[in-house]
Amino acid sequence: MKHNIAFLFTLLLATIAGLFPIAAETASSPRVATFTDDALLPFNPAIRSGRMENGMEFYLLEHPHPEDTVMLRLIVDAGSVLETDDQEGLAHFVEHMAFNGTERFDETELVAYLERLGMQFGPDVNAYTTFQETVYKLEVPASDPEALETGFRVMEQWASALSFEPEAIDRERGVIVEEWRRGQNAAQRILRSHIPVLLKESRYAERLPIGDMDVVRNAPRSEFVDFYDRWYRPDNMAFVAVGDIPMEELTALTQRFLGDISRPETPLNRPYHFVPFHEDTRISIATDTEAQRSTVAVYTLGEPAPFERVHDYRTLLVRSLFASIMNERLRDLARDADAPITGAGLGWNRFLRGTEIAAATAVVRDANVTEALELILREVERANRFGVSTGELERARDRLLESIDSARANFTSRSSAGLADELVRFWTEGEAVPGIEIEYDLYHEILPSISTGEVSDVATEFARDTQRVILAGLRVGADGLLPDGTPVPTEAELRNTIAGINDLELRLGEEELLPETLIDPERIPEGETISETDHAAVETTELVLSNGMRVFLKPTELSDDEILFSAYSPGGLANVETPLVPAARLAPTVTQESGIGLLDAATLEKVLSGRSVQLATGIGRVSETMSGSSRGEDLELLFQLINLGFTAPRFDEQQLENVRQRMIQAIEGRRASPQGQFGRRLQEMYANGDPRLRALTEDEVRAVTIDEIASVYRDRFADPADFALFFVGSLDPDRVRELAERYLAGIPSATNAADRQGSGFLETVAPAATSRPEGITADVVRAGEEPVGQVVALFHGP
Repeated sequence: MKHNIAFLFTLLLATIAGLFPIAAETASSPRVATFTDDALLPFNPAIRSGRMENGMEFYLLEHPHPEDTVMLRLIVDAGSVLETDDQEGLAHFVEHMAFNGTERFDETELVAYLERLGMQFGPDVNAYTTFQETVYKLEVPASDPEALETGFRVMEQWASALSFEPEAIDRERGVIVEEWRRGQNAAQRILRSHIPVLLKESRYAERLPIGDMDVVRNAPRSEFVDFYDRWYRPDNMAFVAVGDIPMEELTALTQRFLGDISRPETPLNRPYHFVPFHEDTRISIATDTEAQRSTVAVYTLGEPAPFERVHDYRTLLVRSLFASIMNERLRDLARDADAPITGAGLGWNRFLRGTEIAAATAVVRDANVTEALELILREVERANRFGVSTGELERARDRLLESIDSARANFTSRSSAGLADELVRFWTEGEAVPGIEIEYDLYHEILPSISTGEVSDVATEFARDTQRVILAGLRVGADGLLPDGTPVPTEAELRNTIAGINDLELRLGEEELLPETLIDPERIPEGETISETDHAAVETTELVLSNGMRVFLKPTELSDDEILFSAYSPGGLANVETPLVPAARLAPTVTQESGIGLLDAATLEKVLSGRSVQLATGIGRVSETMSGSSRGEDLELLFQLINLGFTAPRFDEQQLENVRQRMIQAIEGRRASPQGQFGRRLQEMYANGDPRLRALTEDEVRAVTIDEIASVYRDRFADPADFALFFVGSLDPDRVRELAERYLAGIPSATNAADRQGSGFLETVAPAATSRPEGITADVVRAGEEPVGQVVALFHGP
């Protein structure tokens, strides 16, 4: 289920009247907006909002994508934190009962309606319950009046008329218990150990949404009705509708179906609960033999930053810049095979009302728990002492500007579901919704004026030694020791690590000089297009380049400024010699993390900061592929990356070691997990001995060499004449043709395009090394300490 631990703010009150004077746009200059620092953030004027007479709030928005679709959301400001001792788990149980019948729809009718819409049916699919709220979701067709009105009627029934038939309650008890049982895994056990420490002395620590199974199994109908009647009332709800439908029709439907719900005569008395702040550092160390990996996190609790005025938005952007810079640093560190972490991240979390958490988390490499904790604290302290550099700030600023430019350019193709969920967060979390145009202006006006000093000051939010919680979730063996046989660190050892941070001698690394370009167009051979074919049935143009490579172009209007790319060649693992299969399976990841051309991955990431381009390569079961995307202004950069993917892949020994360690750690983690053991055995049975399908072993991963990686990658991407490339999106065919001739047609090929017969591929897929299992093959995996079962029936054929 979706037991989302979402945070809530007090409802943000916003106004739009005359706060933001905007200079007139001209054809020759971008729009320039001037924002008063203490002005209130506006509320998107395209959204119609208000409160109906019964107290229910509503938020309505016309949006064209997807076509003929309306997204509905019903938000009830009631979650598990409002349950009494006799109702633990009933907030979530009530959510389930919404799908078990109402006054107007019995269970059969409701299921039939939802399935007719083509929706995946069921609670926890179309609804979720958190500590704070319960949210119901529907996606309905705009052009079918009956289905549309029924969708609004279902929302009205969920809000006011659940039937709670005793037989349905009893049937659903087992469903909830089974859901709870499926959640009894290492991650949940570790979470349950952490919660009393993280949420100490708060009601949240006693009210996890899944609840108490004794209550779930035995609660009388009266407790369901009491919870429902007490909290499911229009003045404790909000309704959201976003989609491809005129605003007046949306408004009329909302008023007709939701506005007539009666409000109880008794006033709403909705209590709010908070996590008490503390001055010390708390530590929780949880271990589990079935954990797939070890993690360590530093949480610093505080009051939520306000989000009502322009200077609050500036604070948001300053924080975003700091997080972007720190995460770049952490990614660089994790690329070192000797680092105590395999990954880390830093940011803010607001999953509790009235509490904000500055969180820095890391995945521990091997058993380096104290070292991983020290690394996180050390990097925070480094930023606290020395701040951030001008180069780091410029790259982070470019990344944020690119993100808002892309969001604005493609706003009309953004899904209505995302906009509806944004409005849910506005009501539950206080997320501002000024609209994409205002946000675009805010980014472009505020970001250039933010200094390194402002960003550097954010480090204090993570460097505080008060209101701090350290959470370590560790994988151990049956002997209770870490994977390398060493003892689990004690709380005292972690405290010693924390205490030693201030004594470390630190310095800010020197900023490297970055190249201005990836590739010199003057130094690569060009080619030409030797034939062009229009495939009218699919509105696609096919180019054959002078080296035999085929390029397919399909302009579309689905997105305003996005071009998607993929490349395909038959072969893949099927055409790799068996001894090289392990290397082939590692090769795409190793090359991706090694960088490209003369640039290692860290430098490449910095060079591409603020650019909307990405490229990945793959070697699959029967093909080798490339995939990527770009906005129009960065299309040439995408072609440069494609060229380098063929002509200058990079193979770094340290990155092979890094990938090797991560894979071995993942294999060991799967072996520790019952689910991992089950999945691995299923994979082995289906593979039937085929090394291209079965799971890799630790010995196979350890034996792979960088020379094997280079050899197999170059072999699979050796001949551009065996590749078909596809470009789809908001593209100019003439521009793509020009770039294809400049960057692709001159890639050396072993095949003369003029000698090709037909337009097929040069290589065919080799027959499978082994056949799939004959008849019925069955096995049972017994693992784990919880009474949880899983069954898979897998069928195969030609």
